[in-house]
Amino acid sequence: MINVGIVGCGRIIEDGHAPAFQKLTDRFNVVAIADVTPERRDAVGDMLNVSNDRRLADWNELLALDEVELVDMALPHFLHLESAVAAARSGKKILMEKPMATSMDEADQIMAAIRENGSTACIAHNYLYRQGPIKALRLIEEGAIGEPFFYRQGAFSPRHYAGTATYDSGWRAKSGMAGGGALIDNSYHYLYTAAAFMGSPIASVFTKMGTFVHDIDVEDTVLMSLTHANGRFSAIETGWSTGAAEPVNEIHGTEGTIAFRQEAPHMRLYRNGGWEDVEVDGGFSWGFINLFAAYADALESGEPPPVSFEDGYTNIKVVMAAYESGRTGQPVDIS
Repeated sequence: MINVGIVGCGRIIEDGHAPAFQKLTDRFNVVAIADVTPERRDAVGDMLNVSNDRRLADWNELLALDEVELVDMALPHFLHLESAVAAARSGKKILMEKPMATSMDEADQIMAAIRENGSTACIAHNYLYRQGPIKALRLIEEGAIGEPFFYRQGAFSPRHYAGTATYDSGWRAKSGMAGGGALIDNSYHYLYTAAAFMGSPIASVFTKMGTFVHDIDVEDTVLMSLTHANGRFSAIETGWSTGAAEPVNEIHGTEGTIAFRQEAPHMRLYRNGGWEDVEVDGGFSWGFINLFAAYADALESGEPPPVSFEDGYTNIKVVMAAYESGRTGQPVDIS
């Protein structure tokens, strides 16, 4: 059993992390939480049966608790640097929401703290731990679609994922708090997903982005063309600008295609000139249950985390290169 302290009790904790911990009570025990807002402390504290004296307003107090072995960091992006460095110095195991940081300078400082303190740290690339991608990666490994060469993704919503009203429901659309808009928040997930499906890191990115629908100071629409180190391609389209766009999520290979679907059947496989349904357990999933279980396995066996901070650093480099491309109108190589 791993004793957990949660720092930040916003919607992603309430909707994603806390339900995962509720399903994994044989692996994790949430013993403390910290949030500046009393309403959020009570909402999450009640969900996870955290005692009142361990519902804290200051996350530094949580980091000082001896009983906390693993700290789950889920603060707004602009607080990631300060909190991650403090967590590394505390000597506790770390689980942190993406993105690692809002700039490469911040990411470098976080990585320096992780290395200097020998921290065990996992970043939440949870989309790879959804049932669909798990099944797709298994099919690719088995050769079901031959050699994958093109990943095509498109996902739009009318607005960003709202924060809680008791803190700031619109912080994701404020550049000073989020570090960007739809790209750093949503496209982020599909960058590491593309690298996994194509079996190769992203080598260059060409971005077009703009703000068309909302009166916000960050982008609400993003188009990205990616070239992978092995020469394969990905196309990523994300935005907070429409609820009418049909979702697209496809992996194309030399001998077939894997298509993800929101409705049942949740996956279809095209090969030999026809489509077949592929059984995938359940419907929508955040992926946190599988990710957290994998992290528990790693901690208990002494193995590296399932998604290391090095992985998070790799992905934030692509994010920042994508922003540079969007500003300059030119493709940018990932150094």
